[in-house]
Amino acid sequence: MHDDVTVRQVRLALGGHPAIVATRLNFAGETMKNLDLFRSFAVLGELCNFSAAAARLGIAQPTLTKQIARLEDLLGTQLFNRSRQGTELTEFGRQFLAEVQPLVREADRIWDLGQRMAGGETGRLAVGFTFSALEVMTRALIAYRDAYPEVELTFDDISSRSQLPMVRDRQLDVAFARWPGAPDLASRMVSRDRLAFVFPASLADRIADIDSPAVRNLPFVRLKKSVAPGFEGAVERLFAWKELNPVVTHWVNESLVQLRMVSAGFGVAVMHESALVGIIDSHAIIAQGIEGPALAWQVGMFWRKDERNPVVWNFLRIAQETMGLPQGSAGAPHS
Repeated sequence: MHDDVTVRQVRLALGGHPAIVATRLNFAGETMKNLDLFRSFAVLGELCNFSAAAARLGIAQPTLTKQIARLEDLLGTQLFNRSRQGTELTEFGRQFLAEVQPLVREADRIWDLGQRMAGGETGRLAVGFTFSALEVMTRALIAYRDAYPEVELTFDDISSRSQLPMVRDRQLDVAFARWPGAPDLASRMVSRDRLAFVFPASLADRIADIDSPAVRNLPFVRLKKSVAPGFEGAVERLFAWKELNPVVTHWVNESLVQLRMVSAGFGVAVMHESALVGIIDSHAIIAQGIEGPALAWQVGMFWRKDERNPVVWNFLRIAQETMGLPQGSAGAPHS
């Protein structure tokens, strides 16, 4: 009884044609295997001309004729009426065409999506970076976004110490962090950074460099240790080496605030040299790189050695190009 009700419901939904009902109930599992037959039927059903349909499908007309005959044999009913006047759909053929066309369109959509996913044209990419990597990472991301606009990008400013475990745990795909770092991860050195002494141009007559006596009596504008613990550790080492003990310290949350306060004459600062690229106003601020022990460092690009995601490999390739690194230096995808 239950099966009879189900058949009646399906028959009602499909307009009552028993051959279509039988097709749905008995041939549903054959859908993928018969996609080529469905596609050929859909094109011929639209054009109702064997020669034109074969040309659109890129097959010989006898092949198309055999495919339609095979589909009719599987269905147990006729799809087309052929006569000297031409080819036209039967009543069943018209109803069946309405069922097949959405299936073929969806199959094409899924195939296209699969190809784009396999080529890394769509998906997700999570990137972590430190301030020292901002300039090189930004150039790489802009080029990558232009090449692969459908990939969902996320990027976070995270300390080097935190980034590498996140790559291992697959929370990040690529990390820009202090280099060298972890031997269990693949990596490539991509840039260098160092400390820079920054002071107002208005004090140029009193300050030659960080060793000038006037510096000892000036306020320092510093990043809060909670914001950049690694960087502030390097600043502490610099102060110990130079025997500096600032009389006043202004603590801020952002490097841009540091620059603005220095430009306004509220003090001097020690910053990432890379933070000054392209944004420093040479008329208002003077920046000098500082040479000394443990005051410079390298930045690397890190990823998993067993990485297979084409989205990640496309980014690594483009990153190499934008950084002027030799092609292939970041390795190759595992097969």
